Amino acid sequence: DANAGTSSSAPRRTIASAMALVNSLTGTNTVALCKGGAFAAAGRLNITKSNCTAGTTCTDLREYTPTTFTGTAKPIVKTPSDIELLYAEGNFGGVRLMNLALVGDNNPTSMNSYAIRLLYDTHDIKAYNLDITDFGLAVNFGGTNNELVGNNISHSWRMAFLGGGSGTKVNYNLIRTTGSGTNFTHAIYIGGGTVIYNVEVIGNDIQGQYGSSCLGSVVSNHAAVDGFFVKDNLISIDADKATSGCYGMESSNATDAPAPVFYRNAVFSGNTIINGGAVGLSVSSCPYCVIENNVIVSNWIGGWGVGIGITGVTRGQDDVSIANTIRNNTVWYGPNVVGSTRGIQVGAFGGEGTGHIIANNTVSSAQGAGTLNCYRHDLPLSSYAFVNNNHCDGTGAYNFEYTRGSLSAWQTYAASYGFDTASITGAPVFVDAGTSFTPDTGSPLIGAGNNTNKSTLDFTGQARPNPPAIGAYEH
Repeated sequence: DANAGTSSSAPRRTIASAMALVNSLTGTNTVALCKGGAFAAAGRLNITKSNCTAGTTCTDLREYTPTTFTGTAKPIVKTPSDIELLYAEGNFGGVRLMNLALVGDNNPTSMNSYAIRLLYDTHDIKAYNLDITDFGLAVNFGGTNNELVGNNISHSWRMAFLGGGSGTKVNYNLIRTTGSGTNFTHAIYIGGGTVIYNVEVIGNDIQGQYGSSCLGSVVSNHAAVDGFFVKDNLISIDADKATSGCYGMESSNATDAPAPVFYRNAVFSGNTIINGGAVGLSVSSCPYCVIENNVIVSNWIGGWGVGIGITGVTRGQDDVSIANTIRNNTVWYGPNVVGSTRGIQVGAFGGEGTGHIIANNTVSSAQGAGTLNCYRHDLPLSSYAFVNNNHCDGTGAYNFEYTRGSLSAWQTYAASYGFDTASITGAPVFVDAGTSFTPDTGSPLIGAGNNTNKSTLDFTGQARPNPPAIGAYEH
């Protein structure tokens, strides 16, 4: 560490020296660790960078190619024990952490094992392209404008991400064998006791869980968020690992915390949830929610449950779910499913609100037993603003609408409102049901949607025609 550290031929030695430089250098700088190197932290590495303007970054901690030996792998920074490896608490920030490998102690009893922990007033700390493995809880964010983008996170027994704060981004991460092994562990958990703004959970690839089976919500949100964007995520649980205690994506007020919960100006779009257990995607306390272009596939062993649900009664401190729009979603149940299933429900189990729109959705099944109930609308009919151009089909027993049975019976019951007069039944004719839900040539879904209430783009990003297809995909 007595070396100048300003060239690859005279590097400094320890991670402690590197962190001291991160915190002390002024202006715009890079502090780099050698590829192929490994750095043992003697204790917690505190980020106390205080000379970067809020809204900016001015220092990178990242990698360089050494000249004193051949190194190509990401530099390893390893925790010695049950500690927060990289930690910030207070008005510090402006640091990018890039292209490193952070390694924990691989102790499933660790309760204080974090790769990155940012609390309170921290700001503008960006974690990009890190390999994070063997921590109890990989990343915990508070503060503002902190980002976890493009990382590879694995083998964290509690969670890959916990926290929130205005401007938080949890985007395009590869998450493996992390969380959802108990009711209180998750791959991603957005929470907090105060109102936060403009939070993104976009493009994450989440597969498997820590432990032998999935329990709890894979992506769980119990927060007060204004501007919430949950888009293009993939959640995939093995068919023999999903259980009735497993949930794919839950944004709800189902919490004992006294703080308010709501999801204002929220969009849930383009998510694929495979074998999400009892519920694929559920939302409550969500005024003016848009839920569109999602694909829910349930084929877990002995499966049953709900595809998409707007449910729950708001507590006094929460927002009411009003004017939710559920459009152009695809829900499919496979042959392993043997229980009673519901595709899309707005109003079950104490649901609430008015002005709801349910349009251009397809629910179908090849389930082995049980009864498919494609839709459940048990709020007063006056609670719905538009219900039409939906599709339902099952290879076994099925009801178009849970409370009324067949499409014709439901149409008769809702005749004064004109609900589902343009809706259809029959085989959807997908390219390959179970793996590809694009309508194939001759599919009745093509051109059967409502143009006024369509999603602008389909699952793949192509513009929808007039009239659009029913479901997440255009032909």
